[in-house]
Amino acid sequence: MKLAWPRNPGEGGWVIPAAYAGLCLFSLATLWSVTEGIHGPYEIMDPGVPKSIFWRQVVWVVIGWSVLLTVRNLPLPWIEQGTPVFYLLCVLLLAIVLVAAPVVQGARRWFDLGPMRLQPSEPAKIAVILILARLLAAFHAQEKRLVPVLLSLLLTGLPLLLVMREPDLGTSLVFAAIWIVAVFWYGLSWVLLLSLASPLLSAVFSFYAETVAGSPWPWGLYLLVLLAALTRARFRLLENLGLMAANIVTGLVTSFFWEGLHTYQQERILTFFDPARDQFGSGYQAIQSKVAIGSGGLFGTSYLQGTQKGLAFLPERHTDFIFSVVGEELGFIGAMLLVGLYLVIILRGLQIALEARRPFSSLLAVGVVTYFTFHVAVNICITTGLMPVTGLPLPVMSYGGSNMLTSAIMLGLLTNVGSRSFET
Repeated sequence: MKLAWPRNPGEGGWVIPAAYAGLCLFSLATLWSVTEGIHGPYEIMDPGVPKSIFWRQVVWVVIGWSVLLTVRNLPLPWIEQGTPVFYLLCVLLLAIVLVAAPVVQGARRWFDLGPMRLQPSEPAKIAVILILARLLAAFHAQEKRLVPVLLSLLLTGLPLLLVMREPDLGTSLVFAAIWIVAVFWYGLSWVLLLSLASPLLSAVFSFYAETVAGSPWPWGLYLLVLLAALTRARFRLLENLGLMAANIVTGLVTSFFWEGLHTYQQERILTFFDPARDQFGSGYQAIQSKVAIGSGGLFGTSYLQGTQKGLAFLPERHTDFIFSVVGEELGFIGAMLLVGLYLVIILRGLQIALEARRPFSSLLAVGVVTYFTFHVAVNICITTGLMPVTGLPLPVMSYGGSNMLTSAIMLGLLTNVGSRSFET
């Protein structure tokens, strides 16, 4: 059955706000549970997360709705014209946070503003989406696409490198994902994109071969597959040789990059391949998360009765691992309902991007969709043990003002574009 979406921009304007409302209710209900002691046939214990977390999130939800509705009604030309200033401001804040912000757990990521903390990397995601949409839209009619693609890479790479210096590897990957999808939507061939990404794959296989498998065969097999693929591709000989050389060099220097990572980052990656190597240290979060989700089964342990959450076995249960609480107490059914709300936003966002007649609007919409898709997919993969722990929040659901405001602005921009899809 083909999924049909409203064709009239005036219709279906309720879809994304309705999904957002559902996510807000999900977030508040889960945070109430997280801040409650365990209920049921157990002694009520201190949940370890203060009730003030819930009430602060209530305030952020109210502010988020105000921001969404405000951004939704702003004229898009104003947003487009103000993009360069907003981008420069975000880059400046990312640079200042590296020298002026306090060190928290070995990283400089937040400005402490008394009752709240500001994480500049969150508005920087919006700035990157906007600046890429403006730049690529300005060149959409040109046949030579290499120059705008290189400029877009430079504009994305600057905040990406600043965020990596904090260090925040997970957020830096968000910028990379936004750039890849933006240039693909702009018209860059997927074959060329895969070719450009092949050195990264070479680094992954080289690392696995040297650090995990202890044998060169995984990397060697990858190089053989790449060589076979290049012989069938329609690239010139010089381009094939350049790509092979780039893959080999990247694989060889991977060990030097590995030595440059912080110890906790190395442990997280190694623990992903073998969680039992440090089950009470770097592997503790991933193990407890899988136990929580697994114990939920199909229908869950019932609301307020999750033992992993209630007995405080699950760390960061109000932020990065909030999906694990949903999986434990509401089970597979509840988790899929939550994923369904995100899917509604993503599918509706893609429809808006396809229907938008202005290149800026289309690129803006697809950037927002990429943000939500990447955050949701990576966060769920982390909580289910399919990816190493990187510290990405679940949009709208996770506690935090920066995350809530960023998500609200993103959805405000998306609904703004949706209401003007047929404007030229």
